[in-house]
Amino acid sequence: MERSGANGDDGASAATSIGDLSSDWSVGSASLYRSADRPGDQSRFGGSISTTVLRTALDHAAETVRETTAEHDGYAVPLHDADGDAVTDEYVLWRPDADQFGWYDEGFGIDGTVRFVGVDTAAATTIGDRLRRWHPDERDAEAAVEQDDYERESERPNDSGAPAEADESAVELPPSTVEPTTALDETAVEDVVEDLLGFVASEREAERAANRAHLREAGVEALVADGVATGPFVSLGRANRPDDLGEFRLQLAEGGDDGGRDPARGRDGDGMRDVYPNSVFLAHALDGDDEAFPFAVRATRVDGPVLTVKPAQSCDLALGVVEDRLSDRDREFWLAPLSNPVPYERRTEAIERVVADDAKRGLLAGSRPVHFAADPLSTPSVPLELNAYQRRALKWAVDAEDVVCIHGPPGTGKTRALTAFVLHAASHGQSVLVAAHSNQAVDNLLVGDSTLADPEPETLHAFAAGADGEPDNGDRDADDDRALRVARVGRNSTNDVVDRHYATASVATADVVAATTSGAATFDADAFDVAVVDEATQASRAATAIALDRAEKLVLAGDHRQLPPYATREGANGALDPESDGEGGRTRTSLFESLLDRYGDDVSVLLGRQYRMHEAIAEFPNEAFYDGDLETAAAVRDRTIDGLDPLVGVDVRGGDRQAAGEHSYANPAEAEVVVEEVRRLVEHGVAPEDVGVIATYRGQVDLLCSLLGDADIEGVGRTTVDTVDSFQGGEREAVVVSFVRSNDAARSGFLEVPDEGPRRLNVALTRARKRLVLVGDWATLSTVGPNRTPECSCASVYAALRDRLERDDRMRSRR
Repeated sequence: MERSGANGDDGASAATSIGDLSSDWSVGSASLYRSADRPGDQSRFGGSISTTVLRTALDHAAETVRETTAEHDGYAVPLHDADGDAVTDEYVLWRPDADQFGWYDEGFGIDGTVRFVGVDTAAATTIGDRLRRWHPDERDAEAAVEQDDYERESERPNDSGAPAEADESAVELPPSTVEPTTALDETAVEDVVEDLLGFVASEREAERAANRAHLREAGVEALVADGVATGPFVSLGRANRPDDLGEFRLQLAEGGDDGGRDPARGRDGDGMRDVYPNSVFLAHALDGDDEAFPFAVRATRVDGPVLTVKPAQSCDLALGVVEDRLSDRDREFWLAPLSNPVPYERRTEAIERVVADDAKRGLLAGSRPVHFAADPLSTPSVPLELNAYQRRALKWAVDAEDVVCIHGPPGTGKTRALTAFVLHAASHGQSVLVAAHSNQAVDNLLVGDSTLADPEPETLHAFAAGADGEPDNGDRDADDDRALRVARVGRNSTNDVVDRHYATASVATADVVAATTSGAATFDADAFDVAVVDEATQASRAATAIALDRAEKLVLAGDHRQLPPYATREGANGALDPESDGEGGRTRTSLFESLLDRYGDDVSVLLGRQYRMHEAIAEFPNEAFYDGDLETAAAVRDRTIDGLDPLVGVDVRGGDRQAAGEHSYANPAEAEVVVEEVRRLVEHGVAPEDVGVIATYRGQVDLLCSLLGDADIEGVGRTTVDTVDSFQGGEREAVVVSFVRSNDAARSGFLEVPDEGPRRLNVALTRARKRLVLVGDWATLSTVGPNRTPECSCASVYAALRDRLERDDRMRSRR
């Protein structure tokens, strides 16, 4: 599916030279290529030229010459001579809609006839070779074919034993076909689909449970004050419909608040924003004496300011008690949302549509081959500086015919690589959906750290129409270098740049549309040529299925060695906090990771050079989590803060504790050390906002916030203190980590879970640029806990980290 897009630089020089050669060419003075049989002999390159290469060449030729013949339907495409140096007076016909190639077959009948065959026939011939000179990225084919055996220079160690930097000129081609490692029968595929549908239902229920606990704890007064609750409503009595099943009508009172939301963007007339049939709420009353409140109700109809509700299935009160409260016309009600059904209904619908499409069903289940064009002639070019790894990722993404996974470890320039691909796709007339699981991730890919006054260079925003400070109103000259048109779908972005420039932009004329995976569900199936999903390893397969349904091709980017999706992370106001001695929050495999499980590394391309961390900080994560495949850019290898050691471990024996009635943990001894380390960093000239404090438990976060607030450290209020999960995707000049758990029983709780524990540790270890301080009880962390076996524990990873710190004389004892 093609549609007109922004101008781009890709292949500009090739297009100009070919255009000059053909400037005086006319179909009226040329003749249709004639052959007594097949159009030409076998290609001299020892095998077929890719049909994708030839198709691109024919499209480009037709666009350049722009001549058709009166006798036959099709574009006239001139042939170059056998050496490819000049355009001849012979041409062939090209029917792009039918994917057919035409010539005059002299061997047919007495006088011959014009014959059309599929483009795959021409790809295997010398005629295909003469036509490939029209390819916009044409370069020496013989040299390109030799790159099939290219081995990255970075895989060979240099004299120091560290990986050498990759060859900056060669680009490794993807495989043309990648088969699943094992075949799935139809029953297994159906099981995958049923599991996904069941997961959506469990996500919805988990969100309700988490929100119910939070809303009950907060209290109605706080919910009203914070704008969480919608109201007040007054009762209009029973619905009195023929199919009335205990339904009551509630009307938003005059001057009522729909939850503190912007009426201009969120409400339709007198309606309520984000209130849909089947939405579930906790009904509250500002009446502390009535113990019946709160109770759960479900919306069955929404008519402007009037809401019809009935007791929800999860309501545990007697029906008569609920009906008595809802029929009280003298009472005011406030409704706090337990769950919004729309995101889950969209996921279910997307899964069902994908299942109905054989090709996409096979991709979702990992039961069919995936394909790449493996085009040896195409060298994608974009107005961005890319390293060898990023160019390889761009090449693989361009050549992917259905899906590719871009593995971007911390600091490797994943956003830059995705920006390059989006620019390339849009400049080639493709419609692009940019999506992620959260609004923040979408906006980060779109505008990065741009401000209203200063676009961040080399972001999509910097290349977009409107980046000069004025919103794109659709009348920008198409020759403007920043003619990329971008629209942002959804009402929940909190980014000022996005809100000003893209929130009201036209989707119909946009080259790039940005939305959350849930927001993308507003589009039709296959509405886009390609969907780019960032942070794809944090999105469930069910959520990513929406992007798969809405686009013909999928580019997934993320890091499956860091935290995976949680059951309630997407679509919920508060994610399920996995702080327990059990398995923590329930994880589910992302589509990114499931594709790697099914197809292996051949469906994935690694970004292998990191620009964030001092080499000492990067060393352990590289070896423990990335198989030693990462190299550190020369510019960041030795950066430090005022001579401070880049990596330090502090061994603290203090004892963790739980507050009464709390599931979370705190550790006062570790908290004191953390405050000392923050003070040291600020005294050495680090701005407080450039310091990050990470704690593995929410209870420790609360304690640290309190202690830092009381500490005499200038500007410490600008220091971010948060959990590991919340820090994923962030970075700071310096980071101090508190692991919290310390006890004689060696209980490390969810830190020890074998799959999730190492991923959480990896996130914590890869946030700092110049200094990382790790504070913990290393005996507790490194010991297999009770009721666990070594196979069901990741204590060995902590033990390896402890040993590395001690070996390099980086461990300090505070016992």
